Amino acid sequence: MDQEALMTRIRNGEDEAFAQLVNPLIEKGYRTSFGILNSKEMAEEVVQTALIEVYRDIMSGKDIIYFSTWFYKLVSHRSIDAWRKKSREKELPLEIDVVTDDYGTMESVLKEETEIEIKNGISSLDNSDYRNVLILYYYQDLDIQEISDLLGLKSSTVKSHLRRARNALKKRLIENQFIGVNPQ
Repeated sequence: MDQEALMTRIRNGEDEAFAQLVNPLIEKGYRTSFGILNSKEMAEEVVQTALIEVYRDIMSGKDIIYFSTWFYKLVSHRSIDAWRKKSREKELPLEIDVVTDDYGTMESVLKEETEIEIKNGISSLDNSDYRNVLILYYYQDLDIQEISDLLGLKSSTVKSHLRRARNALKKRLIENQFIGVNPQ
């Protein structure tokens, strides 16, 4: 059933229609929120708050054309708001789980150190837009268009942020003498 018909049924009081509309979107919304916040509890709270906001907007008759895109964008914005609020309260470290394969101990240690250094480099970037784009692109495996939709930015802006973020991260890693690359 199409999303417009489901929203009409929701406005008519059918609770099951709301579940049909949002259930397929919740998992990806949660993953997106968790990728930004890296906190299970905060991500769950953001998605729950977003669902309440979605229900209110549907019931108020808000014209929502591309529901799934709008929902992911809402979750993304609420996640960024929560991250900003939390970072103002105290410094929120960026934690990205390190997945270790069946490498030898030395390779695992090196891989873990590399991941930690990259996490620290991303966390130390001054521009939160750059941090968000890097996390969404590399750790959430979203493509440029998906990031554009989530953050409400033009694709060209996302590409620019991604390029600038990579350069800023490279510069930060060079400053920390983690990589021995001559900047050009």
